[in-house]
Amino acid sequence: MGALNRLQDEVMHRKPHLALKSFWVLFSVGLLYVSFGVCFGLLEYGVPPILMSRGVDLASMGWVIALYIPFGLTFLWAPLIDAKSLPWLSYRIGWIALSQLLSSALLVVIALGENYSPAVLFGLGLAVCFAIATMDLALDALAVDIVGSKYRATAAGLKVAALALGGLIGGGVLVGSFDRLGWSGTFLLTAALPLVTLLPVLTLIYADRPQSFGAARASILTTLRRPGALRQTLLLSLTTTATIALVYFQRPILVEMGVPLSDIGWGLGTLAPIANSFAALAIVPILARTSPAKTLAMLVCLSALFAGGTVMSIQMASTKAVMVWALLQGVASSALSVIIYALILKWSSRDQSATDYSVLCGTSRLLATVTLMVVPQVIPYLNWAAFYALAIATLCIVALLIRREVADLAGSGS
Repeated sequence: MGALNRLQDEVMHRKPHLALKSFWVLFSVGLLYVSFGVCFGLLEYGVPPILMSRGVDLASMGWVIALYIPFGLTFLWAPLIDAKSLPWLSYRIGWIALSQLLSSALLVVIALGENYSPAVLFGLGLAVCFAIATMDLALDALAVDIVGSKYRATAAGLKVAALALGGLIGGGVLVGSFDRLGWSGTFLLTAALPLVTLLPVLTLIYADRPQSFGAARASILTTLRRPGALRQTLLLSLTTTATIALVYFQRPILVEMGVPLSDIGWGLGTLAPIANSFAALAIVPILARTSPAKTLAMLVCLSALFAGGTVMSIQMASTKAVMVWALLQGVASSALSVIIYALILKWSSRDQSATDYSVLCGTSRLLATVTLMVVPQVIPYLNWAAFYALAIATLCIVALLIRREVADLAGSGS
């Protein structure tokens, strides 16, 4: 395994004439992240305001948030992804292709079923989420396997930027165009993306190989027994939950304040992903040139400032100010997400990368999902000021605890 890893590093990083291959790997992986981002962006940022504009209140949105659950449970089938190759294509790419095809087919069914009962639509939506969660799992494992430590921060930045770009389409353009496209048009366009974005990654079959025979014995227990794994999982879960909580509810808040859906889609829905993509890419050279720990502290301070601005704007009933602070908060959260994903890449071993990545990332998403489901129920008895203060306090504590772990993210260690 050590020889194979050294060979990969040489192929991916040390031969100048193969720089194009490194670019193509990152481009192909990034394009699939865009596809994932569109589906996830429509789910996370599009469906809630669309339903609220049709009369569904915030307190009833828990079932929509429940669609995120598959993204937090990927560790349950991750050992299968590590241990088994499908009888077509290659080790990881076979799973990626199957998942993309399934998600596309299910989205077509949803596009044709606007009048289906809520229970049927929820079941179809849950199936789509299982499919794209599996694709994301296999894709993340592929990134761990073939992206060396030299490009770890770059890969993390690319993922966050691609997800933001996908959010631009799914949570911005599609929401802003929903009145014109209608239900069927919106979901048919979304269904086409998994197929188109699958093509480039098919050329990476040559690099997609099992790292060792240990993958056949992949298990969650192996991950949890690794020194420091439980601590890493807890810290990542708290960081992810706080980061997502800071940005998730701003659009429902704007709907409650009377902002038209089209204004949210074409305003915040388009500007925020562009700004987030820029932040995710810009933070990579910053991490390489400055202390990652200091950069982390700066981002936490900015998040606190932006959260305070959001709360004050809500109290002043200034919708324009809420949108501005939401835009800035998204920038800070995107930069923080690059650090989070870089840590996950660092802490995932190549022996069972899908399982390690899913435990670290999936558990984080699961805790975030449960938190987001609870918030709409308790906000009427609490207030947004207390909610944002709690999120910032959590972020500050975790930042202190992980400052040493982020110190070498820009380095070349394994």
